[in-house]
Amino acid sequence: PRLELAFTLFVTGLVFIGLREFFRLAAARGIETCAWCGTLLGTLLVPVTLLQASTPVRVTDLFLLAVIALGALHVLLGRHTLAGYAVSVLGVAYVGLLPAHFVMLHGLPDGPGLVTLMLVAVILSDTGAYFAGKSLGRHKLAPRVSPNKTWEGAAGGVAAALAGMAVLYLLHTHAGIRFFPVRSLPAYLAVGAALAVIGQMGDLVESMLKRDAGVKDAGGLFPGHGGVLDRCDGFLFAGPALYYVVTAFIPFSRYV
Repeated sequence: PRLELAFTLFVTGLVFIGLREFFRLAAARGIETCAWCGTLLGTLLVPVTLLQASTPVRVTDLFLLAVIALGALHVLLGRHTLAGYAVSVLGVAYVGLLPAHFVMLHGLPDGPGLVTLMLVAVILSDTGAYFAGKSLGRHKLAPRVSPNKTWEGAAGGVAAALAGMAVLYLLHTHAGIRFFPVRSLPAYLAVGAALAVIGQMGDLVESMLKRDAGVKDAGGLFPGHGGVLDRCDGFLFAGPALYYVVTAFIPFSRYV
């Protein structure tokens, strides 16, 4: 319980900062939102996930209530624009609801191992994509969104994630580290490849938002490396994807 609470507080703090960054992007784009309302509602979605085991309320239910609340606030505050309301809702979903799945994933059987697996896959994918793109990159992946990313880099990122998953599998089966789920090597590789692709898509989506807002970085929390959104963009998509793979599609955990 203490580990779960500490993890939840950590994610909540990152979400609060990330939402501040997101609404600054909207302001840079000239879109008038309910920034503080969206920041508060989006941040609250994270700790609420701890209540799901003891109440019938789900974080998705509260997100729908947040959508209604934001609509009412936009009307009452006189911010009567489609763009403003849509971006306020997007902020709560993109930077609030998606990271709430990190806590949900952590709360599953083998949850800390699954979170670690997700982190390893996305980090290695980013690293592999960078080095492969620098040395082998020829064909642009999405030049209008991120001119430096290439198909060769994307393939290198997937390869690096696959290598990382193989190492985790070997650590579990041969080194006696029982931290990760008990599954076959093909299952590890399939999940690693999927997370690498999804994580890279998350990176491109965040780049799209920054480019439209006309800024280089979403924030400055990490000098020289941007803000929370810049560092966590791949995880925003990968975390929920792994959660639903585990709970709904492929029983990756031996307990599910």
